[in-house]
Amino acid sequence: MAAAECGAPSPEEEKEAEKEEEEEKEEEEEKEEEVEAEAGAGAAPPPRRPVPGVLYLSFLPPGFGPRQARALLGAHGELGRVFLQPRGGGVRRRRQRPAPPSGSFAEGWVEFRDKRAAKRAASILHGAPMSPRPRSRFRHHCWSIKYLPGFRWPHLSERLSYERQVRAQRLRVEVAQAKREGFYTRRPPATAPAPPPAEAPAPPPPAPSWGFTQTPTEEEIWGRKKQPPPARPPRSLLQKVFGGGG
Repeated sequence: MAAAECGAPSPEEEKEAEKEEEEEKEEEEEKEEEVEAEAGAGAAPPPRRPVPGVLYLSFLPPGFGPRQARALLGAHGELGRVFLQPRGGGVRRRRQRPAPPSGSFAEGWVEFRDKRAAKRAASILHGAPMSPRPRSRFRHHCWSIKYLPGFRWPHLSERLSYERQVRAQRLRVEVAQAKREGFYTRRPPATAPAPPPAEAPAPPPPAPSWGFTQTPTEEEIWGRKKQPPPARPPRSLLQKVFGGGG
């Protein structure tokens, strides 16, 4: 562990490495400009095509949108494309979600037609108040701007496309995982309880192995005699009239 901690670069070393990379890129750009100037020194200098530059805005206050970015940065040079990243995620299609309201942006990129104007704007505005007007709502906020040497607008498009692909892949993985969890945790469908087993019918009394007739006892005989005779069914009126006495 101690060896791993000693070998890890410190934050100061990382910042120094970033500064060295930026200086190297700026030196390469200056050399390219010198070579182009020397090549055109012998003949009539052709109209020079400006090289665009990109500024990175790491902080955007509430209420700051593309219109405000063009209004405040347009005074320092001709602007090209402007892209502001919405808060809480990437860019969504308008069908799925309406465009975010003004003030819901976290960071942004602004393209200048000439990279020299972009460098000059970054050196002047970084750390300065966003708006000098006393009634502006951005007067209490300061710019946080950085010039990106060697960065072109297609690089930003590639980065956004890569982020969309990563987000879509992550969403597919989460959906597949949710489906697997639901398959293993879902309960089986409720079924009706099985009916209880039918009771077996009582076995019939065993038949006598030989034939005989039981003589009634004296109590059974006297009990039959004490019972009244069975009542006759009522006769109809015609039977009473024509049936005679009976």
